[in-house]
Amino acid sequence: MIAWAENVNNNAYGMETTLKENVIITEFESGKSRTYLKNSSPKMVHSFMLDLEDSGATSEYKRFLSWWKNDLKSGSLSFAFQDLITGTGLREYKMTEVPSATGQKRKTITITVEEM
Repeated sequence: MIAWAENVNNNAYGMETTLKENVIITEFESGKSRTYLKNSSPKMVHSFMLDLEDSGATSEYKRFLSWWKNDLKSGSLSFAFQDLITGTGLREYKMTEVPSATGQKRKTITITVEEM
């Protein structure tokens, strides 16, 4: 787990949360089926937005991109971020989609993560 990008805000807003599928269904030739839990605690998937400044060579957005490419290895590693449910403390997350950005001098980044 790596640290969140230095000098990039973590003021998440517009959050949507869903529970990740946590059941395995096994169907037998007889037509009967059995269900099993994958994990004892279901994981949550969160989607949220961040507003980042993008003016200058070392803008907040450019620092985020550098962190994404170099530190997070294009999303292959997990990272520490504020707990999106309680808002206190840190929790480990992994990006499930490539972040998308809209805007020019002020970028709105959409991020989707899964609890680890």
